[in-house]
Amino acid sequence: MKSIFKVIPIEDKKLQRFKNKAIKELNEFFERKWLYNTPKIFIVDDRKTINLLREEKTKDWTVGWSWGTNAIFILNPNNISTESSHNYSISDIGKLIKHELCHSFFHITFGDSNFSWINEGVALYMADQLENYKGLQKYKGFLDGKNVYFESGHAIKLLIDIYGKKKLFEFLKKQNGIKTDKDLRTVFKKVYNEKLDYSLFNELKNKSSD
Repeated sequence: MKSIFKVIPIEDKKLQRFKNKAIKELNEFFERKWLYNTPKIFIVDDRKTINLLREEKTKDWTVGWSWGTNAIFILNPNNISTESSHNYSISDIGKLIKHELCHSFFHITFGDSNFSWINEGVALYMADQLENYKGLQKYKGFLDGKNVYFESGHAIKLLIDIYGKKKLFEFLKKQNGIKTDKDLRTVFKKVYNEKLDYSLFNELKNKSSD
């Protein structure tokens, strides 16, 4: 398998504006001042190269990912309609960049998360991508690794709207390093004094829509 890649710098004022705006907004949300050595953006031209970089056959909806705090990778915006199942608008590209940068901010602020609904939920919420997953009637899968993209961003929004960002940050800090659902539920109970289950989120959803 090929594992050597050639990298060249490019000038793209539009993508740079998207990055600058995202960095500013993410610093405000995460209460940081990360201005130097921020993640570099790498543009990948096609699905074949994505597969080589990730060393796996990726799903056709995969158009970006984060590698720690050093880099994010996105599919070339000009090729998204032909190399993926998406047909992104210009604003969608900005949201994609912010989503992947959010993963880097999450990592440097709270460490790792072994639960995709937490990491993806925060990124979806911050990148203003909840509109892509409208029509949620009932929470029923994200805690078990199902419907993560459809449900988790809305779940994070509920936690922020009902309990506040400070409470969420407390939970995010304490979940770092936790590996089991049982331990995560214990931490959630200590922070929110509520049971981490679907009934809670469905109850919060009903309250927020009243």
